[in-house]
Order: sequence, then C-alpha cells, then structure tokens
Amino acid sequence: MLGTLKKPFIAIVVFIVFITAVRLVWTNYLTTTDYAKAPAAQDGVLDLRNFSFTGHQTLQLKGEWTFYPSVLLVSGAGSDNGNAPAAQAEKVFVPDLWDGYFPQDGSAFHYGTYRLQIRLDQETKQTFAMKISRIGNASSVYVNGQLLASSGHPSSDPGKHQAQNVPYTVTIPAGSPTLDLVIEVSHDAGKGGIERAIRFGTVDAIQQRNSLLVGLQLLLCVILFINALYGVILRLLSSNKGLSYFAFFMIFTLFSVLISDDRLLFQWFHMGDAWEIKIVYLTYIGVNAFMCLLINSLFPSRVPKVTTHIIAFCWTLYALFILISPSSYIQATSKLLLVLGLTSVILGGHILRRAIQQKEDVIFLLLACIGIGINILWSAFMHLSPENELIHYPFDLIFALLAFAAFWFKRFFHAIDQSLLLAGKLQLEDKRKDEFLVNTSHELRNPLQGISTMLQVILDDQSHPVHPKQQERVEIIKKVSSRMSFMLDDLIDITRLKEQTIPLEIKPVRLQSVVSGVLDMIKVMLDGKPVQLRADIEDTFPAVQADEQRVIQILFNLLHNAVKFTDKGFITVRAVRKGPMAEVQVEDTGIGIPEEALLQIFHPYEQADNHFKRASGGFGLGLSICRQLVELHGGTITAESSLGEKTLFRFTLPLGDGNPAEEDFQPSSLTNLSVPLDEIAAAAEPPVERGISPNESGAPACRLLIVDDDAVNLNVLAQMLETEGYVIDAVTSAELALAETKRQRYDLVITDVMMPHMSGYELTELIRERFNISELPILLLTARVRTEDILTGFRAGANDYVKKPVDAWELKARVHALTQLKTSIDDRLRMESAWLQSQIQPHFLFNTLNSIAALGMIDFNKMQTLLDEFSNYLRLSFDFKNASPLVPLEHELSLVRSYVYIEKERFGSRLTVVWNIESGIDILIPPLSIQPLVENAIKHGLLSRNRGGTVSVNVCRLAEMVDISIIDDGGGMDKDYLSQLLTYSNRSSSRSGIGLININRRLMQQFGTGLDIQSSLDQGTCVSFQIPYQKG
Repeated sequence: MLGTLKKPFIAIVVFIVFITAVRLVWTNYLTTTDYAKAPAAQDGVLDLRNFSFTGHQTLQLKGEWTFYPSVLLVSGAGSDNGNAPAAQAEKVFVPDLWDGYFPQDGSAFHYGTYRLQIRLDQETKQTFAMKISRIGNASSVYVNGQLLASSGHPSSDPGKHQAQNVPYTVTIPAGSPTLDLVIEVSHDAGKGGIERAIRFGTVDAIQQRNSLLVGLQLLLCVILFINALYGVILRLLSSNKGLSYFAFFMIFTLFSVLISDDRLLFQWFHMGDAWEIKIVYLTYIGVNAFMCLLINSLFPSRVPKVTTHIIAFCWTLYALFILISPSSYIQATSKLLLVLGLTSVILGGHILRRAIQQKEDVIFLLLACIGIGINILWSAFMHLSPENELIHYPFDLIFALLAFAAFWFKRFFHAIDQSLLLAGKLQLEDKRKDEFLVNTSHELRNPLQGISTMLQVILDDQSHPVHPKQQERVEIIKKVSSRMSFMLDDLIDITRLKEQTIPLEIKPVRLQSVVSGVLDMIKVMLDGKPVQLRADIEDTFPAVQADEQRVIQILFNLLHNAVKFTDKGFITVRAVRKGPMAEVQVEDTGIGIPEEALLQIFHPYEQADNHFKRASGGFGLGLSICRQLVELHGGTITAESSLGEKTLFRFTLPLGDGNPAEEDFQPSSLTNLSVPLDEIAAAAEPPVERGISPNESGAPACRLLIVDDDAVNLNVLAQMLETEGYVIDAVTSAELALAETKRQRYDLVITDVMMPHMSGYELTELIRERFNISELPILLLTARVRTEDILTGFRAGANDYVKKPVDAWELKARVHALTQLKTSIDDRLRMESAWLQSQIQPHFLFNTLNSIAALGMIDFNKMQTLLDEFSNYLRLSFDFKNASPLVPLEHELSLVRSYVYIEKERFGSRLTVVWNIESGIDILIPPLSIQPLVENAIKHGLLSRNRGGTVSVNVCRLAEMVDISIIDDGGGMDKDYLSQLLTYSNRSSSRSGIGLININRRLMQQFGTGLDIQSSLDQGTCVSFQIPYQKG
C-alpha cells in the first residue's frame, strides 16, 4: 500500500509546490502594477497632491470615508426620520460592510451614500478613471455632482430599487484639482456596502489592468469551450456516456468563469437580478453534479450505482427548485448548495482513492482535481475579508485542464499501445495458426494418400480378388479417407490463397461442359431430396479465360453449399454476358441467409448461423475460397438472399477472345480434381438395412438401429457391427428413428448426439416415453465427454456412451454388453411367463382328477372328454412355445377353451362363458396373455360369489387393430385397489397380481400399449388390450 501511494504522493507534492509558485509569481507581478507607497484616506479626504501618477500603476481608495446611512445625497435628499444629512454622517473604513450602521429591524433593504474628497495637483492635466468591483447590488457614481456611471438603480424606495451587481469602470473628466466622489448605494439582499476596494488611476492604467484580467478570463473560456466541443464531437462518434459528462462539466465550468470576478456574462446580457441569481446557482449545481458523474464514469464499479443515482436525483431536484422558486428563497438555500457540493467532492475523492488502491493510473486526474480544489480554496480565502481584492486567477484551472488532457491522452496512447500489442500478438498467432494448419495438413495428407493408394491397390489386384463384402468395406474406407483429404485441401488452399502462392493455368474454358460435369458430381449428394438440378447456359455461350480446375472448385463449393441448405425445389446454374465478363449465377430455393450475415459468409471460418453450421458441419472455408479464387481471376462474387426463400450467388470471370475449337477442347478428368468423387459418393450413400442370418446357435440375431445424419458414418458403423452377427437398420434422422421404433422391435439403439432438427438427447427422451431403460437400451455417440454432456445423456435416459471418433473394439464391447443385457431380460420375462403358467395349483389338479374319477362312475363319455381337455391343458401349459415372444391366437384360445371346460365341469351352472370370436383373425399374440385373464375373471370375479356369473371372451377387429377383452359380471374392484393393480407394489399380493403385471409389461414391450382395466364394485370387470392387425 505504501509503495502504491509513494509515487502519487511525490507527484502531488511537486504539483502543489509548482502551482503555488506560479500563483506567487503572478501575485508578485500584480504588485508591480500597484504604487508602492500609496496614501490612505483620512477623515473623508484623500490627498494626492504631489503624487506622481504613471500609465501602468493604480491605487486602492482605502481609508476613512464619510458614510450617510439611509440617505441618498444626490438623487433623494433627506432621510427616513427627516434629520439633516450632516447630522447622520459617519466615518467608516472602506472597503467594509455597512451592517453596523443600520437599525436591526429585520429589514433586508438598506441604502446610503459614501463620500470621499480627492485632492489632486492644481496643474494636473491627466484623465483619471475608477474600477468599481462590488458595491451592493445597485449603485451610482457622482463626481462633482455629475452622474458618471451606475449599475442598476439605487433608490430609497424598495419598489423603485433595481438590482444589477456587475463591475464597471468610471472615467473622470480632467480639469478639476478636487474630486468630490459620491457613491449612492442600495441593497436588498443581506450584507451590503463597498465590499471590495475601488481602483483609482489614470485611464491608461485602469484600462491596461482591465484588459489583462478580462483577457485572461476570455482565454480560459476559449480553452473550456474547445474542450467541451471536442467532448461533444467524440460523444457523437461513440456511445461513451463519460464524454457527455465531460462536455457538460466543461460547459458549466465555462459559465462559472463568466459569472465570477468581472461577471462578463451579466455585462453582456442584462437579464435581471432574479435570473442572475438562478443562473449562478444552476451553474454551480452543474459543475458539482457533472464532476461527480464524470469521475464515476471514468472509474465505474467503485461505488454502488444507487449512490450515484441518489446524488444525481438530489442535484436534479435542487435544480428544479432553483428554476421555479423566487430569488429570496434561493439565496436562503446557499448552505444546502455547500453541503451537496461537499458530498460530490467527497464521493469523487472516494472513487479516486479506490482507483488508486486498485492500482489504476489516475495520477493526472488526481492532479486536475487538486488544481480545481486549490483554486476553490484560494477563492474562499479571498472572500473571507473585504480587505482582500478579488482578482481573476486562471492558471490553476488551466493547469487542471492540462492535467485532465494528459490523463485522456495517456489513456488514449495506452489503449493504442495495447491495441498494437494485441494486434501484434493476433498477427503472430494467426501466422502460427496458418503454419500449424499447413504443417498439420501436409503431415496428415501423406499418410492419407498412402492409405488411399494401398486401398486402390487392393481393389485393383486381380490376382488376389477380395470378397464382395470385403470389397464394399474397403471402398467405404477409401471414401472416408478421400473426404478427409478434401477437407485438408481446403485448409491448404485457404492458407496458400492468403499467402498468394496459388498459380493459375489460364486457358479458354467452356462453362457448358464444366457446369454439366459438376452437376453430375453434385447429383449423388442429393440423398433422395426432391431437388432438381438445372443448367441454363446456351450452347453458343463463349468460353471464359480461367483455370479450369479452379472454376470447377468454385462451382463445386457453391453447389455443395446450395445442396446442404436446400431440402426441396431447384438449384439452377446460369451464365450471362456482362460486357467483357461472364457472370455465373448459382440460385437455390433453400432456407436463405440472414441479411446481416451476407457480408460475413465470404470470410474464413464464418458461417451464416450457428444452427446452419451444426446442421451442415465443415469449417466454413468453401465460400471464402470461392471469393479469393474469383478475385484471383480478376472477378467479383456477391450474394443475394431472402431468408426462408432463396439464395443467389453471382461471380464474374473474364471472357475469352473466342470459342476454342472443338477438336482442341479436352475437358480435364474429374477424377484428378481436388474434389474427390469417392467422397461425394460416400456422402450420398443411402441409409442401409442389412439382415444377418441367425447365428450358429440358432438363436435370432439382435436387431440394432443406428441413427446418424452422416451417411458415411452410418456405413462405417454398420460394417463394423455386421461382423458380430447383428441385424442392422440405419436411418439418417431422429424422426425416422422414432418411426422405426414404432414399426419394428429393436434390441439396441445407437444414436449420434449432434444431429440437425432433433438431437440425440431429445430422441432418447422420446424413446423413453415408451420403453424403459431395460426394455430398449440406448447407446450415445458423442464427441464431447465433459461431465455436463455425460450427465445430460444419462438424464435423458441413455444406458451408455462412446466417445467419437469411435474405437471399434470399445464400440463392439459396449454393444455386446447392452445386447446381452437386453437378451437376458427378455429371456427372464419369457421364463417368468412360462413359470407362471407352470405353477398349476395342487388343489386344481386334485379337483380335476376327482372330477374325472367321479365322471368315470357316472358318465364315461363325459369323463373321456374331460380327460382330453385336461390333457390338452397340460400339454399347452408346458409347451415350449410359451418361451417364444409371440404365438398364434388360436394356440392361446385352445388353452383358454380347455381351462374353461374343466372349470364348467367342476362348477356347473354357476359358471357361464360367452364366446364372441370374430372369424378370420389370424394374428400372433404374446403367449399366456388371455388365459390368465380368463382364470382371474372366473376365480376372483365370479366364483367369489355363491351365485357365480358370466364371463365373456371377445376377439374382434377394429380397423387396423384387434381388440381382445375379458368381461365378467362379478364383484368388481374399488378405485384404490384398481389403481395399484398393475404396479410393482402389488406383486406380492397374489399370483394373479404377478400375472397381470407380467402380461401388461410384455404387451407394452411388444406393441407399445398395455392392459386397460375398467371395474366398479358389484358392477363387474372388463380387462382388454389391443394389438396391431398383422397376420401370423
């Protein structure tokens, strides 16, 4: 802290010593304009006989004057009490206030006359003058009975009194050795009298002194005005509020100079005493308020905003009071002005102190404030005693302005230095970035080229032909490496263009052939979009002078950009003549570009919108490369767009001298361009669906759904997982993935996180609305593995994630783990279903066997039928089909019929079963999905009552669905029990509870809908479910 304050403290001391020394020099200079031994008045007479006057020196009319209180000797004879003027004469010392010479009657209005006899040499021929600074607020000067000058209109009548307190000069006619000086004064506001000494001397001396002091005041005003003017100009050019505060601070300081000392403003404009008082108060209000606001704007956040707002509000309120109040009320608030001014000064000092503590460079601003403060202190000291003459001293304020200017310039040059430093760093970093990109691109390009070459060797080796499946995989790898090479070419090109090291092979180029070839390249990238590609170029259109390879690159980049952002409509390429140039137009009906982004899209690494960038991918280099290549050819490129409608790119190329001869025209081989056809084909690869035969164990293969908006990635993932024996379905959007999960049953969903329109997170949440985390596992592919990204995936409902780029062994291991988990859960569900059916209650077996034995003694035929149904029931209950996910409807109904027949034989007329089975419905349903419902209806719905009841088994087709319902007229259930029937909290209540939960879960997993149970006490129960109509 001491080290921080040491240097500013030294600077402050030096500055104070300096401006004090300048003031002393100024004071010493002024003493040379005064007579060294000037006489003083005695007993109302100033004897200047034998006094030698010069043309540059003056003297003060100090000493004993004759004063007549409440008497105007010349303009109004007599006094208030009628006594003779001589009887009221008082000897007073001038300059001084007249307060002690009037009765204390509470009146603010007083008047009187000052008189002084000046004796000069008889032979003097000089012309004399007087400078009157401050006498009351109305005065008139008479010399030898002649009115020579006045300020306002003094009067003994308050109604006729006219106040105007401005300094003025009185020129005295020559020729008289004795000057009878009479000054009539009236005053209506507080203290009055001759407050400051009157200067007397020759006319030349008085004028010389006046010119010097007024000139210095005007010089200071000009300096302040210039500062205010450039503050206003800079404010108009920027949004910095501090410049406004600075301009207003300078303006109000200028006014403070004009209303003090010689009060030049009131000498120029006579506006009445009331408005003069208002202007004085408003000026000092403005100086204090804007000084505080200026310091706060220079060092924000040093004090709470509410503090500055409160002070600004107080100043504003006080200013409004000044504007609407009479002058008598205004002058009564002078102490409030002082308090508010001190508050602003204290707040400004506090802000500066905080800035110094935080090592801000505020020394020049601090010196400016000290200069203003010292000026205020000297002014206050000079006002303490009438003996002190009020002389304008501008140099404190000039030094303060210079310090303030130094503060601004230092900040300005510091900002320039910082800008230059940062610019240098940015240029260095930009150069390093370019070098890094070029070096990296070259380093990656060589191994990529080697990979592509070796892959091509494998494909071309006829002596060792590869298997078709392996050949397809090798081609996909080659396409991926070609795409990477294409991206590296962009990085190298943008750097070479910046360094201007790309050579052009200029020759006649036919746009018709080039456009046709590029459109064929682009067609495979449409990926099934309903977009038409058009070429509108006349066969007779002349050739252009250009580098054919670069023209193809320009067109490919523009068309590739159009394809990415056009979902339907058309993409058209036109060519028209524009004088010596050919204008090529590429128009699409895509999503358009915002108007504010049109100027940015041709800059490197810039794209129109973050959403477009995420949807399309890439570095944003294509359009920048186009612009620079076009400019290398001497042309221009522009873009026009309407957001949501279309985009039109125009670029120009110089026309050739004529069409090249057909026999000389040999189009370049497109396969040798920097735009690889393999990469294009890979990008346009359609979504794949591959089926794998059941594995060697005979179990069906797991079906996987892969979701990625990049067709190449889909092919790579599919090929990677096919070798593991999975059935692969691949789609390119989250919307298609949702549709597939409704159409097909999957064991695992693998989805990319970043996809256009709907992210992988949102897809996961939508899938979880139908399948829980064990019924359909989800594996996320993400390029970011920060904690927040992983948590977002798990919160959405994902089971696991794999970081991109994908490692094949890691992906296979995680897929294997998740599919094994899903298979284990499915097996457990099937085994639970089979176990439920196999748990035939012992008393059911005993009762059935007893019924068979009883019928053997009564009715052999019925016994035989019951034995057959019981045998069928046992066979179907232990059938291995029960472990399958779906069985034919007739298989399930056969089991139900056998069970119902056995129960009817046991309970006779207590049980009635109605069959409503629509014919021709041949579908597959989950095993053991109807029989447990019928068993539950008979045992818990009907036989719990002595009178029994009726059970209705219904199967009917409703449009594309099959409705299966079991209805009984038994005891029913209350709402509380019904609400918990399908929850896991009810599993332990009974075997039927377990059965219903199992059936409901299997239906939800297979078809997306579960059981619908409607029941009321004593009103029966209806249990139903619906499945899609698909023939088994």
